[in-house]
Amino acid sequence: MNHKRTFLSIAMAATVLVSLFAVISSAASVSGQTMAGTGPAMSTSTYSNAVIDYFAVDSSGTVWHTTANGNWDSLGGVATSSPAAVSWPFASYLREDVFVRGSNGALYWKYYQSGWSGWHNLGGQLASGTGPAACSWNAGRLDVFVEGTNGALWHKWTTNSGATWSGWESLGGKLTASPAATWWVGGPTNHSIQVFVRGSDGAVWQKYWNGSAWSSWHNLGGQLASGTGPAVSQDLNLFVQGTDGQLWHKSPSSGSLWTAWSTLAGAPPEALSAASPASVENFMDHTGVSVSSTSGNVWYSVYDLSNPNFGQWTSAGAP
Repeated sequence: MNHKRTFLSIAMAATVLVSLFAVISSAASVSGQTMAGTGPAMSTSTYSNAVIDYFAVDSSGTVWHTTANGNWDSLGGVATSSPAAVSWPFASYLREDVFVRGSNGALYWKYYQSGWSGWHNLGGQLASGTGPAACSWNAGRLDVFVEGTNGALWHKWTTNSGATWSGWESLGGKLTASPAATWWVGGPTNHSIQVFVRGSDGAVWQKYWNGSAWSSWHNLGGQLASGTGPAVSQDLNLFVQGTDGQLWHKSPSSGSLWTAWSTLAGAPPEALSAASPASVENFMDHTGVSVSSTSGNVWYSVYDLSNPNFGQWTSAGAP
C-alpha cells in the first residue's frame, strides 16, 4: 500500500442541482435487475430504527429504495456506482442520507427528512467504477469518502446537516475499489471514524480518525475480488468478497487485534456479482450484510439471536 500522501486537487463543481441528475418520478415499471458491477447500500430506516433500509441502482442508473418488504420506491437520479447510505445517531428525529457517483463522475447527495430532497451536486471526480462511502457520528455531521481519479482516498464533510460542506481533503493511499466507512461506537472517542479500502495488493487496508488526527494505513490482509471493496458495520464487522467469489468476514478480537478471515457459514443461493457488499448495525444491535447477485437480485442476512452465523439469506428482489 502506498502510504505517501498526495495533495493533487480534485476538480470541483458548484453545489447546485444539476438537470441531468434531476429527480425522476416513480416509474410504473422497473428494470428487474441491479446495474452490473454495483452492489446495494444499507442504512437504519427513516421509518423505524429497528428496520433496515436497502438501496440499489437499476440498469438505467435510477436509485431505488426498499425496506425489504418487496416494494421498491424510485429516488430518481442517474447513478453510475453503488450507492452509500447513512442514518444519524443521537438525533431527535430520523434522518437518512444517500450518496452516489453521477453520470458526470461527480458526487451526488440526497436526504430524507420528512420527505426526500432533490439531488445535490457535491463536486469532485470519483474514479470510474467506484462509489462513495459515508458515515455519521452525530446529528448534523456527515463524512463522505471516495476514490479520486488519482487513486487516493478523498474526504469531504459537513457539520451543519449539509448547509455547507468542506473542500476535498486527500488522505493518500492507493485504492482499487470503492471504500467503506463507519463511525465506531467502541472507538477511543465518540468521534472515531474507521475507513477500509482495497489496496493495490488486493488486501484490505484500514485508516482511522481518533478524534484529533488520522492514523497511518494498516494492512488487514485478505484478498478481495477485483473491482470489489469492503463493507463494514458500526460494530466493525468487516465483510469482503474473496477471489473465490465467497463472502469473508473479520471483526475485532481485543484491543487493536483482529480475528482471522473466515468464510460465512451460509451463502446466498445465487452467485455474487462482481460488486462490493454492504453492511450496517441497527439500533437493536442487529448486524446485517447485503449483496447483489449475478441475476440482479439483492440478498441480505441479519445477525441476531435467530440467525447467529449469517446463515439465513432472504431476497429483497430487484429494483
